[in-house]
Amino acid sequence: MNVQKIRHPLALLREQKGMTHGAYAMLVAQTHAELGFGTMAARREKVARWESGRITPETSAQLAMAHLHGVPRTEVERLGWPDWLYTATGHSEVLSAPWTYGSAVEAMNRIAHASPRATEHRYGVFSCTDGIADLCAAWLDGAAGAEWLPAERGQRIDGATVAVLEDRQKQLHHLYAAIGGRPVQPLADTELRMISDLIRNASCDQPTGARLLGLAADAATFAGWLAVESGDQTRAQSAFLTSMRCAAAAGDTRRGAYAMLVAAKQKIDLWDLPGTSALLDAARRLCESSRPSPRMLASMASTHALVSAMEGDADAVARQLDTTFDLYAAERHEDDLDCTEWLTLEAVRLQAGFAHAYLGGTQEALDYLLPLYDHEAVATSIPDRDGALGQVHIALAHASAGDGDTAVQWVRNIPESLEQSPSFCVESHFQHLLARLDAESPTPVVRDFLQSQRHRTPRAAVA
Repeated sequence: MNVQKIRHPLALLREQKGMTHGAYAMLVAQTHAELGFGTMAARREKVARWESGRITPETSAQLAMAHLHGVPRTEVERLGWPDWLYTATGHSEVLSAPWTYGSAVEAMNRIAHASPRATEHRYGVFSCTDGIADLCAAWLDGAAGAEWLPAERGQRIDGATVAVLEDRQKQLHHLYAAIGGRPVQPLADTELRMISDLIRNASCDQPTGARLLGLAADAATFAGWLAVESGDQTRAQSAFLTSMRCAAAAGDTRRGAYAMLVAAKQKIDLWDLPGTSALLDAARRLCESSRPSPRMLASMASTHALVSAMEGDADAVARQLDTTFDLYAAERHEDDLDCTEWLTLEAVRLQAGFAHAYLGGTQEALDYLLPLYDHEAVATSIPDRDGALGQVHIALAHASAGDGDTAVQWVRNIPESLEQSPSFCVESHFQHLLARLDAESPTPVVRDFLQSQRHRTPRAAVA
């Protein structure tokens, strides 16, 4: 089996800084001198050779790079070249390991037993187009040579046991929709550890093993989304990468595609658009490569519409939304994963309204969003978090039309809602709205509201 890794970690780090080979060589040389290591040649060819894997930098050059990227000398010495570079991305082991069944098990074990933390470090392989392309190639290579659980090892489990665990995952999703991420996260972490321990220690036949790995992929993706909501963006990306490894080990393209889709949603909520369309395109190709799921493809199209809207491409938004509604209208069938049941007509209309709000299309946005709040019976079918996001985007639509006073009326309860149920995603879009209101000659009503928010401490970290 070819155990291809993703793009060289130095290339990832350099591209994240937006630097050419030559500019990066100059920066390393300058840092090298400032640290007292003496002068070194600042040639672009040198950096290119480092990234090719043909040449290993001298120790002093590595320490200069480590200083640039905030990596301790002890990690440089412990991990060696080039693996210490992955530490700077926040996903050291999950990025550098080969794509094998054993690596998927180890990645699952690490993410299942990692302690949650708040962090501002959010970048990794999903931050550049080339890295995304290499990740997809590595995924396909890993899935093509998928391995399986040994036939006899540890406690034996069967499909009925996995079915119980699958149902528990669905119940966690329902709880998240009903009460938010904070109270659900401890339960999700416990489930994640149990599934990880079963993968490591239990035995089963191959069909059951495939289901267990697919369940692990689902649980890791869900844990990643809860990490996004809590503001732990590094753990979120590690969880999405772990989900992709488990899906590859199971040979399950749909679950690999779903992990990419949720990673793209994270980038949207971080307002980190470069590479997001490439990630969604890769997810769509993976989804279509074996057993297409109309509902998942609809979710990808609606997410792509948001990216296009944030980039100001109205024509692409129209195409993607047409595709979304056409795919959603298709009958559900066995190739639709459980996760697609969350794609309701209300959710599709919310996404369409959000897209038009980003484009500045006030009336179009309100046409999609306001009916969802007109009748109590309809409004209660929207999870509280999505309902809060809808209010923020209705306010954004009014702000785009120059009606800041009405915008404020729609979001007066958002701070209280965030106190009760913190959400990074709601907080991120709410802060974007506040900045928009502040930039457009605020009225007295808007000024008073903005002033009241300046003394508020967000409960969910905002990048």
